[in-house]
Amino acid sequence: MRLRAWWLALCAGTALAQPLPELPDPDRLAQQLLGGERGAAVVAIARGAQTLRGTASLPAREIAADTALFEIGSVSKVFTGLLLAQAVERGELALDDTLGQRLPRQAAGTPVAGLTLRQLVTHSACLPRTLAADGPEAVAEIRTLTAPQLWSALPQLALAGQPPCAPRYSNLGMALLGSLLAVHYGQPWETLVRERIAVPLGLHDTVQALDAERRARMLPAFDGEAMAPLWDMEAYAGAGALRSSTADLLRFGQAILAGREGPLGPAAERLLTPLGRYAGGEIGYAVLVLGPPERRVYLHDGLTGGYRTLWMLMPEGRQVLVASASNARAALPSLRGRVLAALFPVPSEPVAVAPAQLAALAGEYRSADGTPYRVLVHEGVLYARGGPFGFAPLVPVGGNRFTRPERGLLFQFDTTAEPAALTARQGGTEQQARRTARAVSGMAIPAPADVADAVGRYRLGSGAEFRIRAEQGQLIARLAQQPAFAVFARPGQRDRYFYEVVPAELQFERGADGRIGALVLHQNGEHRAERVDAAP
Repeated sequence: MRLRAWWLALCAGTALAQPLPELPDPDRLAQQLLGGERGAAVVAIARGAQTLRGTASLPAREIAADTALFEIGSVSKVFTGLLLAQAVERGELALDDTLGQRLPRQAAGTPVAGLTLRQLVTHSACLPRTLAADGPEAVAEIRTLTAPQLWSALPQLALAGQPPCAPRYSNLGMALLGSLLAVHYGQPWETLVRERIAVPLGLHDTVQALDAERRARMLPAFDGEAMAPLWDMEAYAGAGALRSSTADLLRFGQAILAGREGPLGPAAERLLTPLGRYAGGEIGYAVLVLGPPERRVYLHDGLTGGYRTLWMLMPEGRQVLVASASNARAALPSLRGRVLAALFPVPSEPVAVAPAQLAALAGEYRSADGTPYRVLVHEGVLYARGGPFGFAPLVPVGGNRFTRPERGLLFQFDTTAEPAALTARQGGTEQQARRTARAVSGMAIPAPADVADAVGRYRLGSGAEFRIRAEQGQLIARLAQQPAFAVFARPGQRDRYFYEVVPAELQFERGADGRIGALVLHQNGEHRAERVDAAP
């Protein structure tokens, strides 16, 4: 009866809520999420009693949107956060409890003894992402590390500073929290999830271990064109071990939106309570909190070796979105950006700006966490790039404000500050940055026609293929099964682009007809790749 009551209350409340801007069609979102990669994508949106579903697959096939299973990766952290919220609500644990207090046998006397549960669940514990460095070693650690191995590694662990530190995403921190909960209650983390969350909410397909029937319903996993293995975990279970379905994750989100009157009681509200700042927004019990109080969005995404998942709650409008793809290279960051741009739109109507005003804004700006924002003027237009992304034109909308409407990004410049300041607002987040003394040089804005000409497929003599695509005027290059990276135009050298991540360059070659027919990779020599698609 209790489950039925909260479900009816949730549906009844929908009609009274002011809806958010309409989200894109789920079928279109699924196509965008898969991004031309092999595998399948499922997108489901619940609005009260209504559920919309979309699917995409390559090669095309029928996808059972409700019953298909996938690894949800770091969305599992939300379940760990909820277990902690339940424990705090009951008075069984406190946010300021330390590992040394709660794990005296495992953690006392180690560098992590003073870390609090609050710091673990908000990624402010000064911990690295994993014990190992990034790369294959970190992946192997996540998949194979046992609890005894985790405890034995703690005495040698070095913290990045004196806690609490500025937020720094840590799978290790959530692994420690999940392991602590298992020790505290004397049950495996998976059992806690099943008995305290999955069974009460009727989440029949949210599991860590797969039986034969559920294993058969897992969407085949890929990393690019290659098949990918499933990720089983032990010590890192609380950071990313769950498998689930869109139907389960929708129901999970709706139970949380039901608040204290729902089946989770006050722990649902506690889960979403902001505990600190994180990446331009806030963070609750492992849940990212975006937007102002009157328009909150709560979310988490997840990545394993063969899956990408986004889980998002929108209390205004009583909406839950779940998007998952069975390819680790699916375009989840782009999809997330598109959805947030729809939820937090920015002005797009341009106004006239004097050239002198643009020149005063150029330069490099850096946020407190070190993120660089580079701004330059090209042919009377202000361009900007942040982090690893390429330059994109900005729309002047008045008052030293410039936007990228398709990304929901707004830059507000303050030239009266000393040094000049930049505020970047996007998708419910806000970052402050100050201008540095460094000039923006060494990069150029390529002509749109040159970018379009380069898009295509090129094959090296070894048989490996380059795939070149464009996003908002930025060339993206991917060689065979390697990750895709942005490449940047060399000033004064048409069709010459360089990588920032490795010492390598690409030179596109044009024939007598002006069309690009090949590229040359300059890295430890010259490697020619002939174009294998039709040049535009």
